[in-house]
Amino acid sequence: MVLGVLVGFWMARHLGPANFGALNYAFAAVALFLPVAEMGLDAVVRRILLVEPEWAGDCLFWARRLRGAAACLSYLLIVVWALAAPMGARDQWLLLVAGLGLFQPAGMVADLWLQAHLYARSSVLSQWLALLIGAAWRVGLILTDSSLVAFAWVAIAEAACVAAGIELAARRLGRPRKSPAPDRSLRNELIRGALPLLLSGLAIALYMRIDVVMLRSIAGVEAAGVYAAAVRISELWYFVPVALASSLLPAILRSRAEGPAVYERRLQQFYDLNAGLALLVAAGTALIAGPLVGWAYGPAFAAAAPVLRWHAWASVFVFIGVVRGQFLANENLGWFYFAATSVGGGLNVLLNLWLIPRSGPLGAAQATLISYAAAAWLSSWFHPAVRATAMMQSRALLIPFRAWRYLRFP
Repeated sequence: MVLGVLVGFWMARHLGPANFGALNYAFAAVALFLPVAEMGLDAVVRRILLVEPEWAGDCLFWARRLRGAAACLSYLLIVVWALAAPMGARDQWLLLVAGLGLFQPAGMVADLWLQAHLYARSSVLSQWLALLIGAAWRVGLILTDSSLVAFAWVAIAEAACVAAGIELAARRLGRPRKSPAPDRSLRNELIRGALPLLLSGLAIALYMRIDVVMLRSIAGVEAAGVYAAAVRISELWYFVPVALASSLLPAILRSRAEGPAVYERRLQQFYDLNAGLALLVAAGTALIAGPLVGWAYGPAFAAAAPVLRWHAWASVFVFIGVVRGQFLANENLGWFYFAATSVGGGLNVLLNLWLIPRSGPLGAAQATLISYAAAAWLSSWFHPAVRATAMMQSRALLIPFRAWRYLRFP
């Protein structure tokens, strides 16, 4: 990851704010459709793999089929966008190439089985090798001053390598195959369970990726590039709560059988861990934002420093939001998840319309922070079944004053 980040900084310096903004606009536009390609299946499939392992083969088969069909539909929408939106030929090609990434979720279904069985080593190895290949390729493109579209192709090749590596690793470790006649009722169960999570994913994509799209439309491509540079730094750590959730979810699910008290204690510890890590990351990033941006991107991106100071604090709500998302999936509260993320997405769009014309990229970062807090934390107070979780989240946000509880003295 460190190697990929360093090469990414070099790539941004090489491209400059305008080209970097154009590249990130294409991938941000595609990210709006990514939840459709993912079908909201992750949490549902993991739960079936853990609770009903005898259905693992058919579950993975239907998940891949559903995601493949959704990817085709999503890519068709990207083609329509590229042809209908006012943009030049280069930007059209960027969008069409970036759109191929919508097929990656179908190829990543086997990773859900690896996660459920805690085979993280094989999954990480595949991603590590793909990152090395991608980093080396990007260095070659920088040194040869290649076209912007070539940089988009690297990201697609990297995604394909990850999917291929994970599929090979899962087969080697004994991933179960489908039965001769896969149960169609399981397919319907996946669709029913995933529908609210799919809609929630669309709302999350709206408030996590719409900023770059709106900035390019309202403030120009350079503003989008400045914002994307700041976000790239603050989002470096977003893999941490996802990795923790993948590793700790089996233990948390098992704790439900030990009684409500044990289950709630495990959840509170999970919230505290995520909030503590996020607060450390956010505070550290905000303190060194200026020198960090200067070192990473150079003077052309100096305007990204104040954006980073605001956007870094959004990670706090991302970290605790991931924990709450797992809780809501476990308790079949997917429709509340959809409502909360929809409110966050709508709020982010409205705040962007108000703040971007006034403050440019800084306004987009402020809108992001407010909408993340509303979607991932404040919304928890508005549903009776989630208020206990809202209290856990609030305690977790106060972890700097509660950390002594976790200290052990001889």
